[in-house]
Amino acid sequence: QEIGMHGFPLVGAEGAELKMDKETNKLRGMIQRDLSIINARLNDGVAASGLEVQELVNAVSATKDDIGRLRELTTYISDGQISDRDEFLLAKYPYMRKAINARRNINRTFRELEFFSQIPSTCDRLRDELHGGEWTAEEWSTIRNVSMEHVELEIMLVEAENSMKSSQHNFNVAMVDNFLSAHVQNVWELGDEIRMRIISGIGSAFDLSINNPAGMVALVEAVEVYERAAESFEKKRQERGDSGDLRFTNMRAAALEQLYQDFELRGVEMFRGVHEHAADIADEEDAANTQFTAVLKAATELVTEIDIVKHQMSPCFAPHWHVEALWSSCVAHVCSNHIVQQIGGPDGQNLPDLTITQLLELVAWVEYFRETIEETFPEVASKRDTKKTYFEERPELFAGDKRTVNMKNATDSLAWVNNMLWEVHRLAQEEFLVRTRSQTDEWLDKVYGSESVKNQSADGKLTTSLCEDVFSFSSVQLRTIQERLSKKSDALILAVCIILSHMRSKQIHARNNYLQDLETCCAASNDFTRMSEKCEDMVAELMGQCEFAQDMVATLEASSNELMGVYSSDAVYSARSVHIYVFDPIDEEIGVRLFEESWEVEMVQNDLALSLVRTLEDFHEDLEHYMDDFMVVKSVMSLMSATVIFYTKCLLQRAEKHRNNKKPFFGDVKTALDRMTGDIKVMKEYFESLVPQMPALKKNIEKDFEIISTIHELMCIAAGLSVSEAEDFILVLQKRVRDVGITKHIVGDLWHLVAPTEERYVWELVDSMEDTLVAIAPVDDALALEVNDRSYVKGLRLDEMAVKLYVKSRRNRPIKATAVEHIVKSWKTTWNEKGGDEHEED
Repeated sequence: QEIGMHGFPLVGAEGAELKMDKETNKLRGMIQRDLSIINARLNDGVAASGLEVQELVNAVSATKDDIGRLRELTTYISDGQISDRDEFLLAKYPYMRKAINARRNINRTFRELEFFSQIPSTCDRLRDELHGGEWTAEEWSTIRNVSMEHVELEIMLVEAENSMKSSQHNFNVAMVDNFLSAHVQNVWELGDEIRMRIISGIGSAFDLSINNPAGMVALVEAVEVYERAAESFEKKRQERGDSGDLRFTNMRAAALEQLYQDFELRGVEMFRGVHEHAADIADEEDAANTQFTAVLKAATELVTEIDIVKHQMSPCFAPHWHVEALWSSCVAHVCSNHIVQQIGGPDGQNLPDLTITQLLELVAWVEYFRETIEETFPEVASKRDTKKTYFEERPELFAGDKRTVNMKNATDSLAWVNNMLWEVHRLAQEEFLVRTRSQTDEWLDKVYGSESVKNQSADGKLTTSLCEDVFSFSSVQLRTIQERLSKKSDALILAVCIILSHMRSKQIHARNNYLQDLETCCAASNDFTRMSEKCEDMVAELMGQCEFAQDMVATLEASSNELMGVYSSDAVYSARSVHIYVFDPIDEEIGVRLFEESWEVEMVQNDLALSLVRTLEDFHEDLEHYMDDFMVVKSVMSLMSATVIFYTKCLLQRAEKHRNNKKPFFGDVKTALDRMTGDIKVMKEYFESLVPQMPALKKNIEKDFEIISTIHELMCIAAGLSVSEAEDFILVLQKRVRDVGITKHIVGDLWHLVAPTEERYVWELVDSMEDTLVAIAPVDDALALEVNDRSYVKGLRLDEMAVKLYVKSRRNRPIKATAVEHIVKSWKTTWNEKGGDEHEED
């Protein structure tokens, strides 16, 4: 039987033709494909890269081996015919074939003996090549070539030992060892030298992979050629049960250990360098801060290099080297130790000593580390419990014979560091948020506590510097936070929400301070409108620049909407509050004269009502000059409500003043009622005249003036000048005040003004209707509590005005004093205790 160049039988005794045909056709096809590749690469010319040239060399070598193999199989003489396959004539003559096989086996044996005899000279030659290639451009490819030849020597000796010590031979083991010892020592010493050179190159693997990736690939291939030989012969040894003692030079274990040490040393050197640099440039007082900043800078650089290792370094290594796991583990171990040391341990004892900028940088770094690790190793993201802690000791990442990376241990160590640093992140974030609260409050106190600069635009609009003062600092603060945190950081959202929340709280606390007179109300309305717009723009810009999760976006939107809602409602509130300062002079000039004798007798042209309207017109012109058009409409609406309340209050005040239970307050009731009709007409027509330019007024005119109309009609009924039923209009009044006690007092006062002798009757009438009144319009304490809400401005509700008037009333009414006390006590409970601040001011 013929033996091939690699020691395997070429053709069996039976079925020679079929096996040889298959083998020959297979090799012929392989050679044709290889030659096609070689031809294509040669056609590319000198434009080929180094890697492509290397592929060409490998293809040539493989084709050369295949051609040699084909030559062995085609030793036999072909029949010379052109056909799909050659006809191997000697296959039919087994004796002649055996003779030829024997000849070829003898030739192979002599070649191997010659190879064995030349081991010393081969070792010397390889040593010369190894040392000659040092510090040259071909150093790493030289090491690979030397390794490939050296491993053949080891294969020869390992095979020789296994064969000579096998059960097929009766050689003495000691004699075999003695026979091979000189060559074994020589070859394995050369292996040690090669390993030292490989380890030397692996020691600078990081720089080599980036600057000379082909050289790094050559080094890895030099290591792997030993591992492939070791794995192949180990498998054969187990199958055959060989008992040889020789083992291939262990390259990978040493290379992995050196690579791990080099990675760790790189991290340690990085921190040592920044520590020394920080110590050189820092003052004694600022040394700690400079040191912390330097540590974070070094940690950031190391984490950044995880991506470099993954995309530039890892492709130079075989996948089972797990280079990115080795580097990431070293980075995690070294960085976590230095950072934990800087913050005073895992519980963050030194966090209160850090500046807010350093806290931001720490939070940002941990988020960056977590994102990088979980992106590179997705399994770490779901691992929240680990087997052990890794505070002091370096993680043990090699399994068994140290030739492979234990990814389970690597993942466990990365998960532990990831979870531990996330706890540090939580502590730092809490400290940062506390500082943010304090800083925001301090700044807001300063802004709201100082006097704002008053401004008036070219078109007369009044503003102050409040908007600019508030948002200039908030913009700077948010920009500082945003620059140091990632676009996806939850801490950024939380900080923004805290700032917005405290801005809202401070606005609620200080907003009334800006409503001192008509002009300040107008300026405040304009300021608060601009602040709402600024807030909306600021949040929109932030969300456009960042990439927040949906739940965090919802949180931010809710917080910003609350603040914008406060600003908007305060703007409207300020605009509507102008009625207070409009009716102050009106009350002084007109209120004291309204419903008096001169009003009844002399002012037949409704002079006071006309004066009231003219005053409102003057103030309306000022409002149009000072405020935006939208807010002017809000102001006019409040002035209309205030007009009705003012007119009603003056009337009820006359009832309080009238102490005669026999005679009406007016000299001529019918004349007085006619005068009221004229007043109502004058005031109503004024507001109706504004409807074309303010259409929103129209729906409110009838609603507001219904109060005066109802009161007027009840007075006509009391005076016997109307055929309407009092019960119907008492029900209308109850629907507006929703309080039977107030209804009783108002109706009683109206009868007291025009028919005082019937006051007891009307009290009893209302009393008898109480169940019906409560059923139609029950008492609603929430309406009273609305006085504290910004959607309502004080002084614009009938029930509020009536309560303020009646809790101070000293007039004797035709009911038991205890009943009056009960009603008044109920009012005080509802209004004074829950909304008392505003009433006490009045």
